[in-house]
Amino acid sequence: MVKLKILTDDEYQLSVTAYKAKHALSHTVIVNCATGVKQRFYSNFAKYLSQQGFDVFTYDYRGIGESRPKHLRALHADFKDWAQLDFAAVVTYAQRELPSNKLSVIGHSLGGQLPGLTSASMSVDHFVLVGSQTPYWKNYNGFMKAKVWLLWHVLIPVLTALFGYFPSRLLGLFEDLPKGAAQQWARWGKCRRYMFDEYPHARLQFETLAQPALVFNFSDDALAPAAAVADLMRFYANLVKEKYHIEPAEIGRKQIGHFNFFKNEFCNPFWITVTQWLIEKGRSQRQPSRAA
Repeated sequence: MVKLKILTDDEYQLSVTAYKAKHALSHTVIVNCATGVKQRFYSNFAKYLSQQGFDVFTYDYRGIGESRPKHLRALHADFKDWAQLDFAAVVTYAQRELPSNKLSVIGHSLGGQLPGLTSASMSVDHFVLVGSQTPYWKNYNGFMKAKVWLLWHVLIPVLTALFGYFPSRLLGLFEDLPKGAAQQWARWGKCRRYMFDEYPHARLQFETLAQPALVFNFSDDALAPAAAVADLMRFYANLVKEKYHIEPAEIGRKQIGHFNFFKNEFCNPFWITVTQWLIEKGRSQRQPSRAA
């Protein structure tokens, strides 16, 4: 494991961690974090993949974890920046360092949304999407629907105005968010058309992606209910998807939720399944990234 600092096109310094493959599969994996989740949450998963022969990169988006500046309220950053500057910079770095490798992206939650916002995704060979969804509040169920409505309509607008950023840690939720990212999240969560009122041309970028994609969602994931996951998959119209909708009881578990996929005790079956799928796809001919 090696800690790195890389510069984005706008010269922001990102924290990146590289996990070198224990044996050569000539296959790189980039892990895109969920909103407000530090890269270190995925470290055991990344170590496991490196032990199976993958070169793995995790990173913190600007404003998060080791990529957080001293004064968060002074940072102007939103999800588009995380996609078009941060994610794109890691793709560029990975390809420069390992130019002959296949390239796969594993996106958790928001991390699976970001590829649709940047042309850098055209360089990716395969995607694995875990609990990736749209944030539209009406796609949620029961008490979670009320909580999400409150987050988008009250907490984010009021608290970002007061603090100059969204103080998630104060609420016991996740890492603090830059003001622009939090406000954009709330806007998208209030809009049936997701991000496409704000970025109408992004719809074409989503539809342009036509790579193989392994898609996971879980029946007890209150943060990524089936309707919200299906909504995002509708926008990724041309990805060649293999979908797994999993009930915890199917794998002998009481709970999976939004985060357990990346915990050690879920290596079997999830990490093993991902590894086998990536190896199989890596052996096949590179798929075109543009839809016919």
